[in-house]
Amino acid sequence: FVNATSEMATRFELVPIPRWQYDESYLMLLDSLEAALPLAKASDLSDETLARQIFSLSEGLIGEIVSVVTKAAVAALRSGAERITKAGIDELGYIPISQRRNATLRRQLI
Repeated sequence: FVNATSEMATRFELVPIPRWQYDESYLMLLDSLEAALPLAKASDLSDETLARQIFSLSEGLIGEIVSVVTKAAVAALRSGAERITKAGIDELGYIPISQRRNATLRRQLI
């Protein structure tokens, strides 16, 4: 963290980054991310089903949006599917950040 020590805290100004809203800008972001992916087939991330699924898992946080899309793209490449699908994202078992605290430990206890 940037402000983990008093020395570092004085060097940088903390600026909050707002969460993305589910709107046209978010869909354009997904289109931009998809254009940069090395997948052979179109995934159509801005399609309602995929866009909502990614938004739900990411909770509108840019780092989480990129993480979901990146993990899904890697899985699509490894599987040979060459495209991101709803089923492929489901198989990731991605846990939203708000539910992540001790999620691994909880699963091991069940």
